[in-house]
Amino acid sequence: MTLTLWIFLAFEVLGANCEVRQFFLKQASGQDCQSLQLGESWISHFLFDCHLECIRRYSENCQAVVYNGQTGNCRPGSIAFGPIEKVTTSIPESGSSDKLYYVRQPIPPCNTSNNFSLYDVCGTSACLYLSTSEADNYSHARLICSQMNSRLIVGNTRAKFSLFWYTIKTYMSANTYIGLQDIDVEGNFVWENGEPLSDEQYQYIWIPGEPTNGAGKQNCAVVQHAQWPRKFGIDDYSCNSKKYYVCERCEQC
Repeated sequence: MTLTLWIFLAFEVLGANCEVRQFFLKQASGQDCQSLQLGESWISHFLFDCHLECIRRYSENCQAVVYNGQTGNCRPGSIAFGPIEKVTTSIPESGSSDKLYYVRQPIPPCNTSNNFSLYDVCGTSACLYLSTSEADNYSHARLICSQMNSRLIVGNTRAKFSLFWYTIKTYMSANTYIGLQDIDVEGNFVWENGEPLSDEQYQYIWIPGEPTNGAGKQNCAVVQHAQWPRKFGIDDYSCNSKKYYVCERCEQC
């Protein structure tokens, strides 16, 4: 059943009441979630009408709406993601009285053996293992994840990257490997799933001035925890360094 039909049937059966709104749409508090605007805004008398019209206009691409209950102004949004400082085109804008409401994405299966747990940020979920000790190097971290039928976490979208960023900022307190490296070709960073780092992501994931490939030996991406909250982003670092790491268990691993 498509998302459009699912929501239409729920609307017909239950009506646009509070229960339906709370079931399909989750309100983000403050500026903890963001989205990108898909198109021009319009006026809707109710939040649920705003969301239904967004679905009608943008089908599966509409995963969030920014709505002002006083003015009725409705803005269609793409998938929600946590705050990313360098994405300056996100909605709602800082200081705005508009509220963001997002649709929770499909929750992946999570085998919780080996201390894996399900983590969720702005509706995007991942089954993660947060290491409690350091791996000897990047290859060792890779191996440990592989032995648990997982991989170093891939943050290849705004939503996945913000989930990773929020999770390690909240639950870890040490420099941490993410599944991103340019070991094979200097400057060509590749995620652990084989996908190259996009030009768009390159603009917001790095600490200002990074990556530098210092001394020609920095090929693995690391969150430099000691620099929070002064700076946002990751750094390229020696792959032979001892670091903590995050494993991601997923069907495609």
